[in-house]
Amino acid sequence: MAPSMRVGDVEVQGLADGILKTSLDLVIGMERAEADKLVGGTDNGSLYIPVNNFLIRRAGKTILIDAGAGNTMQPTLGRLPANLRAAGVDPTAVTHIVMTHLHPDHANGLVDDAGKPHYPNAEIVLHQTEADFWMKPDGANDPDRVKGNRARTAINLKPYLGRLRRVRDGEDYLGFTPVLAPGHTPGHTCWLLAARGGGFMAFGDVVHLSAIQISHPDTALTYDLDKDQAIKSRKRILDMAATERLGIAGAHVNAPGFGYVVRKGPRFSFEPAG
Repeated sequence: MAPSMRVGDVEVQGLADGILKTSLDLVIGMERAEADKLVGGTDNGSLYIPVNNFLIRRAGKTILIDAGAGNTMQPTLGRLPANLRAAGVDPTAVTHIVMTHLHPDHANGLVDDAGKPHYPNAEIVLHQTEADFWMKPDGANDPDRVKGNRARTAINLKPYLGRLRRVRDGEDYLGFTPVLAPGHTPGHTCWLLAARGGGFMAFGDVVHLSAIQISHPDTALTYDLDKDQAIKSRKRILDMAATERLGIAGAHVNAPGFGYVVRKGPRFSFEPAG
């Protein structure tokens, strides 16, 4: 049985795509020794972080939050379709996939190695700003990593172009409201779900290294396209989550990623659910 969190009348299941090897070399704004201590030690700076995805079944809909990496990044990833089946859900039964953003570890798993959809009956839901940025033509001064991800986005979204729902700020769709949290990507989105008796937020990549960035939100990673804006977004979302006592599901928070953000003096900490 997949791990789950109940917030009010909503149950959210956690489904792993696997683990992603990363490095403290990517951390900006913190001494290496302090970062190493906070994460509990590394292998010469290398460590693994989870890639969590989330499933909600509500009002006859089967909704997946993000889609994992597929076989495109590391051999420890690409497990989501199998884990979905193990949880009793065939990928063909997924009706909607709500995207926090279109980076590889969240979107490349939309399609198989041949570019065919893993979720042939699903509608893709994403923020208008994120869609606009990754689906527009390259600019002459765009970094190579932006150009590369645009090329990959075209592959990921091609089978779904007839079922692509762009959502704007403040628009309610499927009971979700997008909360734009830019910086990591221009349209990076947290999805807020109102539930009777509580509230739930999928907060995507607000944090990558949760042992560092929740308690030290000024710490950035090179993954962020605009690190200063990402820091502002992180502080705002952590404050919102703590103030409103939202149940949180983080893509890279220690698996399965569920819990609550709480204030510890001037800082924040994470309390795992249960």
